[in-house]
Amino acid sequence: MNESCYIQVLVPLRLEWIPWYRSPQPVAEGTRVSVRFAHRTYTGVVLQSADNPGIDKSKVQDIISVQDELAPISREELEFWRFLSDYYLCTPGEVYKAAYPEGKIRSEQTAANILERLRQRLAIREEALSKKHKDSVRERLEAERDDIARQIEALTKLPAEGGGKSRQAPGKPVLLIGGNRTEAYIDRCRIAMEQGLNVLVLTPEIAAGEQLTRLFEEAFPGRVHSVNSHITEARRRRVAEDVRRFGGQVVVGARSAIFLPFSRLGLIIVENEQDVFFKQAEHAPRYNARDAAVMLARIHGADIVLGTPSPSLESYYNALTGKYIQQSTGSAAPEMTIINISAEKKKNGMVGPLSRKLIQAVLKSGGPVALIRGWEKPDELQELIAQALEGVQTDILTLSQARLTDLGKYAIVAVLQADALFPEEGFRSDERAVQALAMLREQCGGTFLVQTAKPDHPVYSNFEAIYPHLLKEREQFALPPYTRLIDTDFGGHKDRLALAADRTLKQKKQALRARASAFEKGGRSRVTIDVDPIV
Repeated sequence: MNESCYIQVLVPLRLEWIPWYRSPQPVAEGTRVSVRFAHRTYTGVVLQSADNPGIDKSKVQDIISVQDELAPISREELEFWRFLSDYYLCTPGEVYKAAYPEGKIRSEQTAANILERLRQRLAIREEALSKKHKDSVRERLEAERDDIARQIEALTKLPAEGGGKSRQAPGKPVLLIGGNRTEAYIDRCRIAMEQGLNVLVLTPEIAAGEQLTRLFEEAFPGRVHSVNSHITEARRRRVAEDVRRFGGQVVVGARSAIFLPFSRLGLIIVENEQDVFFKQAEHAPRYNARDAAVMLARIHGADIVLGTPSPSLESYYNALTGKYIQQSTGSAAPEMTIINISAEKKKNGMVGPLSRKLIQAVLKSGGPVALIRGWEKPDELQELIAQALEGVQTDILTLSQARLTDLGKYAIVAVLQADALFPEEGFRSDERAVQALAMLREQCGGTFLVQTAKPDHPVYSNFEAIYPHLLKEREQFALPPYTRLIDTDFGGHKDRLALAADRTLKQKKQALRARASAFEKGGRSRVTIDVDPIV
């Protein structure tokens, strides 16, 4: 064995260092190999090769095998993983595990086994055809051979050279504000797909993704993939193979779709970019898919569009400072009618949770009505509504504001207690309130009514009216988008973890100060640290 051939292998574990292994032959970056670590076998990714690993060579293990049957990890994927690891302060192994969980790797290995079996069957048919047979037998063997060959070609076909978009410096991200954004999305998709490029459409949750998928399928039949937690690993693998090999496709998916192995990525669309569901908070890497998508587009030289009815304050600030290009669809949302609950109570204008103005609007509507509840309990609310609207034949549905996707079919959409939907907690509360109302207005196909005890609150204005005020407030108190916050929480037994937590926090502070210095030299914003105390 050539002991000078050493490779650094990324394994899907939380390690602060990346182990070295010895290989009997040179192995290219991105190749997947089977290795042993801590008495377990893992599929790792080769990051680099070296003549000298920089450690005691006697402690370097041999790899088990090179997994040529698995597609290599592309340079763009590795670059994206390094960015996520550095930016979100996690280990590269944690990013790798998120991008290629065990189920995904097992599915790839299953597909590789199927391919190997097909090749064996093809070899058997070829050997049989080398012998003499009756014409009928030879025809059957040739038909079977051709069928197997077609299956192998479908599984191993590579994209044709050329015809795709070459790597280039991407344009600035576009912040697209307004209603009816789907038409603009489809126009941009058509341009990208005509160039043989793939399109990634990110949505904050599954229901919205399914709605967009239907619209894109109408425009591009047979060329749209849907990726979310509801699909099988086999289906996800087939989508990954398609976008790795071919162009001219649209992938509509939730935040994890950013880990697909795109080879011809020409356009990324982030729908409802302001939505908090783009944030992954359960486990590392704890990333924001919107911000990660901006970097993914830069790595691939792709265009990116951030669509929203009311932007996040970070994106709005980036547009003001020239980092993003702000555009408008020119489509106005329905008017929002405010009903003052406090004033209505003084003149006996409330019947339970419904104002008499809302009741009159329901009586005149002649169509279905959606009532969005706040503090009210569902069962109690149904009884109160039945009493207040006794004898009314209109279909009335009560909904939670948590996830609403299709309000266009209702003649009236009414928020019963808007103040309950926007608790006054945290510096983002006003921003979130404006965005939530904007989303409801956008989805509403008819009259939009809002009952509130605070009708003069600025959250009931549009973002252009309140955002400048919020920006001044954020700058005064050194809050995002002028700074970056890190929320660190140490759990477990305080005595056992106190020393380790203190050491880890010091390391993170040093890394952040170094990054802050780099930001200041490059004209970027400063960094602050928001840390929960260790108790």
